[in-house]
Amino acid sequence: MGEHLGYQILDHTADKGVRAWGKTLEELFENASRGMYRLVIDPEGKRATVSVPISVEEPDPVDRSDLLVKWLRELIYLTDVQKVVFTDFRVHRVTETTVEGEAHGLVVEENSILDGAPVKAVTYHGLRLEQTPQGWEAEFYVDV
Repeated sequence: MGEHLGYQILDHTADKGVRAWGKTLEELFENASRGMYRLVIDPEGKRATVSVPISVEEPDPVDRSDLLVKWLRELIYLTDVQKVVFTDFRVHRVTETTVEGEAHGLVVEENSILDGAPVKAVTYHGLRLEQTPQGWEAEFYVDV
C-alpha cells in the first residue's frame, strides 16, 4: 500500500506512523511530509490555494533525522497558526543543518473537510532515517 506514493502509513497501538522513501533527501522529506498529512486529509481532488515558504535550521543536529523532525514540526506549527492543511510539498535543498522548501495547501476554517485527526506532534519514538541502496528511507511516529 502506498508504494508508488513514496510513503506508507504504519499501524501503532497509540500513535500513527509513516515510512517514507526517496531517491534523494529532498524527495524523502517531501514524501515524509505527504505521508504525515495523509493522516489528516486525502489530497485527491483538493486544490492548493496557499503556498508557504519554509526554512528550518538545526545548528547542531545529531544527524539528519533531527532535521526531519524539525521540518515536520514546523509544518505542524504552521498548520496550527495559519490554519493551513498542506497537500503538497517541494523541498529544494537539504544540507547537514538546514532544509529549505515550500508547502502548498488550503485554509481550513473547520475540521469537517478533514479525513483524519490533526497531527499534534512528531515524536522521536521509533525515529529512523538512513541511506539505502535505493536512496533514503525514514520512519517516524506522530501523536494525533
